[in-house]
Amino acid sequence: MFKVGDRVAPFDNMTMKGTVVDMRKQGSDQWMVGGAMQHIFIIKVALDSDKGEMEFRADRLRRIE
Repeated sequence: MFKVGDRVAPFDNMTMKGTVVDMRKQGSDQWMVGGAMQHIFIIKVALDSDKGEMEFRADRLRRIE
């Protein structure tokens, strides 16, 4: 799992590197065969480039060194 201060990049665009600045839970309204899905984490990332901050789902990010 991620924590504030981790260096991350999205899987689909590894050149967008940044630092985690905030995390929050978001409820899901999708229903599956066994019931409702659990919450998902939305992570706010301060990008290294001049693009400011962006929010990503936690499953779209990977930790980098």
